[in-house]
Amino acid sequence: MLRYPRYKSMLLVSGLLGAASFAHAQAIPEQINWGINTAPPFHIVDGPYKQQGLCDVLIDSVHRHLPALKKRREVLPQPRIGRALERSENLCFACMIAKPQGEQGAYYSRPTHVYTPHQIITNDKTASLIKQQYPLPVPLADLLADEQLQFGYPAGRRYGVLQPLIEGQDNRPGNRLVRSGDNGPLAILQMIASERLDYTVDYSMISRYYQLTNGSPLTLLPIAENHQQAVVGAIGCSNSAWGRSIIEQINAVMPQIHADAEFMQSLQFWLDETGKGQYLRYNRQQLKKLKP
Repeated sequence: MLRYPRYKSMLLVSGLLGAASFAHAQAIPEQINWGINTAPPFHIVDGPYKQQGLCDVLIDSVHRHLPALKKRREVLPQPRIGRALERSENLCFACMIAKPQGEQGAYYSRPTHVYTPHQIITNDKTASLIKQQYPLPVPLADLLADEQLQFGYPAGRRYGVLQPLIEGQDNRPGNRLVRSGDNGPLAILQMIASERLDYTVDYSMISRYYQLTNGSPLTLLPIAENHQQAVVGAIGCSNSAWGRSIIEQINAVMPQIHADAEFMQSLQFWLDETGKGQYLRYNRQQLKKLKP
């Protein structure tokens, strides 16, 4: 009976020490949990280009330069990835559009690379119609309001400076299709190619992947509202102690990531429309402008 209080206090001290050790272990992440979406060529989960997507290669580059951190990948729908980041779950997503720190959602790394501006992707027939009715670059706000043409995009996709224009069409559901499920971007392009949908807005690399895997080219049209505005890419992790620790470690090796040969090859393959190295020069110039 006399020993019980002492035994109880020893348990309490032991428990507190254990909790402190656990908290310390949690404060220093040993693994990056990556959310992977089925949106080629960002992530490619099957087919001839499996794991050769731009974001797949970026993840590999991160771990080449942070070898002490383990790597865990989980395929998740894009909306689920977004919710996980908003709920501060221990998750990162490799290819996000950079935003100012402090906004709801992710905590962002320094820029990883830049994309050329989003463009309208359509088929030849609809492209001819659009060019007859609108100037080039195309005013997207006017095109979105055109109820004779149907716009489609994958669920969860974000469009940077164009996002307010797209959200402003929420009251026009009749000429808009939001595609959920796996391989959303590819499904949208298949509908456009078969003339079941008129157009989407996306990166040129989406059209390039479609042409490589389906053999049929689509038409790209520039957009007035984002003309010549680069889209800044960044890695996003949950805005938590875990996520901020991961981002700090990634930022520390960002110069090595920018110089990583395999990442540069992937950027050139997916984003260099001319095949003459113009994109890599453009990327370097834009990153220099973004340096703090």
